[in-house]
Amino acid sequence: MRSTTIPTLTPAERARTIVATASTLRVQGASMGLDVHRHGVVPDGSVLFQAPPDLAESLAGRTATATAVDVATVPQADRIRGTVTLAGPVLEVDDPLPVGLRAHLTGTEKPDDRTRIVRLVPERIGLTWNCERRSGEPPWERVKIADYRVAHPDPLLSYEAEWLPHLQADHGQVLSALASYELGVDQEPEDVRALSIDRYGLVLRVSDHGCRRDLRIAFDRPACCGCDVREALSAMVERAVPGAGPLC
Repeated sequence: MRSTTIPTLTPAERARTIVATASTLRVQGASMGLDVHRHGVVPDGSVLFQAPPDLAESLAGRTATATAVDVATVPQADRIRGTVTLAGPVLEVDDPLPVGLRAHLTGTEKPDDRTRIVRLVPERIGLTWNCERRSGEPPWERVKIADYRVAHPDPLLSYEAEWLPHLQADHGQVLSALASYELGVDQEPEDVRALSIDRYGLVLRVSDHGCRRDLRIAFDRPACCGCDVREALSAMVERAVPGAGPLC
C-alpha cells in the first residue's frame, strides 16, 4: 500500500457531522427519556428541539444528555459507525429562532403557548468512532468543547447517503479494484464495502481471509460538492483501472 499521510476529519468535525445528520436524538435527563426526531443545530453547536410542556419544565435548568448514532448506509456486518453524546444544561428558548428553524422543529412558523422549544448547551462531548481505528487505539475520546463550538460539519454530509449505496450497487467491482490497487496486491479481496466518504476521501471496509481493515483513499484535493466528488472519484478510478471511464 502506498505510504502517505492522509488527512481526515478532526474529532470535533466528526462530532458535528454526526449530530447534524442524526435522524433521531435520544435525550435523557431528570429521570426521563425522549426520542427527538426533529432537531436543529445552531452555530455554537447547541441542539434545539421541541419538548412536551411538562418535560420542558422538568428539564429546564438541569443537565441532560443527547446521544446521536451514526449508521452506515451500505449493509455490512456492523453498521454502527459511531456515536456522539452531548451533555450540558437544558434552557428554554425565548429568543427568535433562525428563519425556517421553528417550522422544521414544530411543523409551523407560528408560535403558540403550548409549543416549548429547548436548547441543550454542550459542556462535555464524547465521541465513539468505530472506523479507521489503528491497532490498540480506543474507539472513545473526549472532544474539546472549544474545538466543537468552532467546527463545521463535513460539506459532503448530504451526499454520503446517496453516493455510498450507488457506489456499492453499481460499481462494486470498481471498489474491489480500488482496494487492490491501494493495497498493492494482485488478487481482489473477498469483500469490499463502501464505508464512508468525506471531503478528504473515500473509506472502504476490506475483508479478506478473516481479517478486516478500513482503507482510506485520499482525493487529489478536498471536495466540497457533488461535482467535486464525481471528479475526484473518476480520477481515483482512472489511476487504479486505466480506461475504465468516469463514474456516473
